[in-house]
Amino acid sequence: MSARRISRWAGRTEAELRQRWGRPDVHLFGKVGSTNDQARLLAEEEAPAGTIVIGREQTGGRGRGGRVWHSPPNTGVYLSMIFRPAELESPGLLPVMAGLGVVRALDLAFSGLAPALKWPNDIYAGERKCGGILAEASWSKGAPRQVIVGVGINAKPLPPSVPAAVRTAATSLEDEIDAKVDLAEVADAIVNGLEAFLGESTSALDHGALDLLDHYDWLRDRRVSVLVHGAESATTGVAVGIAPDGALLFRPDRGALRRIENAVVVPEKASSRKASG
Repeated sequence: MSARRISRWAGRTEAELRQRWGRPDVHLFGKVGSTNDQARLLAEEEAPAGTIVIGREQTGGRGRGGRVWHSPPNTGVYLSMIFRPAELESPGLLPVMAGLGVVRALDLAFSGLAPALKWPNDIYAGERKCGGILAEASWSKGAPRQVIVGVGINAKPLPPSVPAAVRTAATSLEDEIDAKVDLAEVADAIVNGLEAFLGESTSALDHGALDLLDHYDWLRDRRVSVLVHGAESATTGVAVGIAPDGALLFRPDRGALRRIENAVVVPEKASSRKASG
């Protein structure tokens, strides 16, 4: 069944949101499989860069590695944006740059939230996940045709329809700041954040971005288990930062500092971030 367009989202029409964000186009849907999939369809029909897709609910929301992202109606912001970079020097940087921009924008918009970025694409508040980012690029003859970046943020407490294990591990903006939030204001932060670092192609983060990343790095100085893609077992050690090209810097209990590019990273339950100087 095709996705159904809706006239309003968070009390705003498409025209009002286009003006609010200075967009060439905004597409509002009720129930979609995935806003990234919907944005990709629009991109293949030559939708311009900056086009935004929002779904009230996702039935097939996904995160990194195809993991399920629960997207109940009217609970979170499920938003995807189309980018059309001329070059894409370091695709692995996409989720890190998008996450850094969104985390900083949320921090500025919602007092008391204290969000952080868990490498490479999860958004945390305190010790629980409140959002995620999925960046997907399409290529043609060695050049990027388009990049779709999707963001899902739990704005309001997750309902009982979401599995209990997920509700235990997750949090929402309202849970964290103990106040009501407007979905459109959350979307404001996402739009501003996505464009903060994704406007130009780059192969490495500059000093300013690295300083911000160090501030918002949720894993820094935490003990973790790292399971590299293709490895038979995990390695324990300490996450010590993020490299300019977006790789995780990991110091195993035995051996030299490593750069990690494709892995599942799980913090030890008793681990806590050390006080930074």
